[in-house]
Amino acid sequence: MTTVDATVSTLGIHRRPVLFPDAYAWYVLVSALDVMVTVTVLVHLGAQELNTFAQWTIEEFGTWGLIGLKFISVALVVLICEYVGRRRPGLGRKLAIAAIFLSLLPVAAALAQVVYFTARGETVIQEWPRPEVEKINVIRRPGSRLMVP
Repeated sequence: MTTVDATVSTLGIHRRPVLFPDAYAWYVLVSALDVMVTVTVLVHLGAQELNTFAQWTIEEFGTWGLIGLKFISVALVVLICEYVGRRRPGLGRKLAIAAIFLSLLPVAAALAQVVYFTARGETVIQEWPRPEVEKINVIRRPGSRLMVP
């Protein structure tokens, strides 16, 4: 055994930069789909976000706030999976897979709503930006909600 082989064998599970790269790639894909479907449903179909913190983020920072929130949550989930996976590899992998499927739930629910309302003929696709919103003067006071005169 050479010196390099001995070093690699003693590293064990810690050889790789991340433990579950395939699971993380799927998780990032599903999270990106979540952002895309959410923005489409909120902007073009006039729906409301059910997650109150996400709704507040959208109201305060717009689509970029939603993207930032999703980025932070993805990073947090990956860090948790890495932390747990370094101690218990099986559990870390299960957490990563659970994160993928849990992130699929809102995507599937939103797509089901679109299909349902489209089938009933109740889907109204709105243009963005909405023409009437462009002409409104917006007043913003520190510490207050968005007010339109």
